[in-house]
Amino acid sequence: MRDVEQDHDEATPYECFACGKVITAESQPENCQDCGGEMRNRLTPLE
Repeated sequence: MRDVEQDHDEATPYECFACGKVITAESQPENCQDCGGEMRNRLTPLE
């Protein structure tokens, strides 16, 4: 598996762990705008 190069000036997809809402943002959102759940960077693998 190869690591993904990330450009921090580029918009990145984030997904809510609780409701599954996906948004694109330039910085990590603290909480989901819909349900308040924790957001994760979709480009980071879950292990």
